[in-house]
Amino acid sequence: MKNHNVPKSNTFKLPMSLAKTLAFLILIFTVFILFSFLTADFSFIKIGNLNNILADAVIPAIFAFGMGIIVAGSGFDLSLGHIASMTALITAYLMSGGLEFAPFAAIMVGLITAAGIGTVSGLLVSRMGISSIIVTLGMQFLIIGVRQIVTGGQSVYIKNETFKWLATNEFGISNLFIILVIIGVLCYFLMERTTFGRKIQFIGSNIEASRYMGINVKNYTMYTFILGAVLAAFGGILFAARAGAVQINSVDSKLLDAVTIALFSYVLFGRFKTLGIVMVAILISMIGTGMSMMGIKTEWINFIKGLILLFSILMEKFMNYNTKTTLLKKGAKNHGR
Repeated sequence: MKNHNVPKSNTFKLPMSLAKTLAFLILIFTVFILFSFLTADFSFIKIGNLNNILADAVIPAIFAFGMGIIVAGSGFDLSLGHIASMTALITAYLMSGGLEFAPFAAIMVGLITAAGIGTVSGLLVSRMGISSIIVTLGMQFLIIGVRQIVTGGQSVYIKNETFKWLATNEFGISNLFIILVIIGVLCYFLMERTTFGRKIQFIGSNIEASRYMGINVKNYTMYTFILGAVLAAFGGILFAARAGAVQINSVDSKLLDAVTIALFSYVLFGRFKTLGIVMVAILISMIGTGMSMMGIKTEWINFIKGLILLFSILMEKFMNYNTKTTLLKKGAKNHGR
């Protein structure tokens, strides 16, 4: 028997996620056109500047992947920038401090150190039940102290050309961007195509329901901090390869960009979205480069980034409030039937 009560619609609608992606791509294109006209002699659109925009977006995007994974699991990590700086220092020192480590070995030591720090933070948050903000704030100051004691505040210069190759240009595009694509693909499959990633995202959306479903919330929470620390560390290593030298706090400031990108993407898509993080990173890099080419001072560029971050936080709160209000109204309506 045919069901005549099923409504039919011939209206074509884009999936919400795709619609948001297209809208954000239009925003990026609009900002691109705007800065092209605002900069002298359209210098913004020169190949060298476009390559710099992409290269500048890489390290914050990799940071944001790490922060985004932690945020997706309902956590937060204030120590990622300091983990990245410490890893960059360790890697640079092992290659240039008289030890003459091979680049791969130095990188692995740095990543293992970062994973250890992430494990400690993850255990304190997941097993001890301490707020992630408090734990990572304490870890941040601990790392600052250790860095100062070990290095005495001295910079480390890198002479290994093989290591610096990570940040050179190949085929007219920076190796950094190629590395970003590889890491982005890995994060996409891990967080958006596997049960592991879906469980993390479900924990972030409803931690109590996750427990009832039998998800080991403690373990998955710990995993997010380990992954976040390793990704931040890799971003720090790439920064060292690009700069050729590492200061004690070289990468600390990247935390602001990471938080801004991760939260902006999370608010836009409502979950961890790899492509969203990359697009927001490119937009932030484009804004920073464009304003710099217009002669705007760094403090004003940071001011704009701060506004974007505050806007993201306010939008997240607003959307959560609307979601809760809608659920309450539906519950009251169903209860009245």
